[in-house]
Amino acid sequence: MVEGSTLFIGYLNVPALKHLIFASRLFARLIRTRPSFCLQYNSYLFENLALLIYRWCGARRTIGIIIQDIHVQKGAHLWSKRGIKSLVERASLWLARQFDVIAPISHAIIGDFNFDPAKCTVFQGGITKFAEELMDDPAPPTLADIGVFAGALERHNGIDRLVDRWIADDIVHPLHIFGRGSLTEYVEQSARRCERIVFHGFQPEDVVLEWQRRARWHFCLRYSVGLNEAYFFPSKLFNIVCSAGIVVVNDFHGLPSTIRDHLCVVPDDLGNLARQLEESRPLGSPLHVSQRRELVRAAHRWSSCVQQVIQKVGEPLRA
Repeated sequence: MVEGSTLFIGYLNVPALKHLIFASRLFARLIRTRPSFCLQYNSYLFENLALLIYRWCGARRTIGIIIQDIHVQKGAHLWSKRGIKSLVERASLWLARQFDVIAPISHAIIGDFNFDPAKCTVFQGGITKFAEELMDDPAPPTLADIGVFAGALERHNGIDRLVDRWIADDIVHPLHIFGRGSLTEYVEQSARRCERIVFHGFQPEDVVLEWQRRARWHFCLRYSVGLNEAYFFPSKLFNIVCSAGIVVVNDFHGLPSTIRDHLCVVPDDLGNLARQLEESRPLGSPLHVSQRRELVRAAHRWSSCVQQVIQKVGEPLRA
């Protein structure tokens, strides 16, 4: 199927098999169209192999890769599901070393997976269509004194710490939670214990968007629990920084320095959360919000990433 300038390649949605089918169809498409430059988003074993074979088939072909998520878990048993997934991921990253240019989300990825620094340009993440819609309001919205958490209900996103602190500190403002995950039942129980915690479950993006448009506080927490925070793109951060509210984060790895001064940064244990919420109100001023959005537009568009990659591709050619 073709939509505008985008071709959607069909495949059977079966684990492992879908990547093999997709990579085969991708390779056939590359042979037919013969592009001189290919840029892939994230690292997959068969897709990486398809691009490398394509490059080997002819001269003057360049390949690049954007690496925003890595699913390698230390200590997983080799023949467990997690162990096999980690092994496949490591194999794909080994192949990614052969690419001409690599754009990882963090410097940690470069060192941990032995990428050639000369090939790398770090890009910490970019905004999505969802984020653009948050900036489209013609006039500043009237914000309500509510908090919104929208994301996977997992320990690495700190939702358990957030609801525990909300109850322990008897925070007077409502906290609205959207999402699903392994901690869904925990959040539901917390909502039953505390009337100021409101659990909406998994909702469509347009519903979440309406709540985020009018919320005073937005939460994006990240911890190395079940994953390595240095290996993952915090996509929801780049959505909520485009809102008109205040963005509350812990000091996780890869927190962009470009916008740090416009965020409410709390300790990992959220120990002084109630006080910091109140003290953060100036960060929601029209001036701060406007400056934050301009910084995001300048440094965190995906077009900026592509430009960095293309510029990096040109460096060895000029040399």
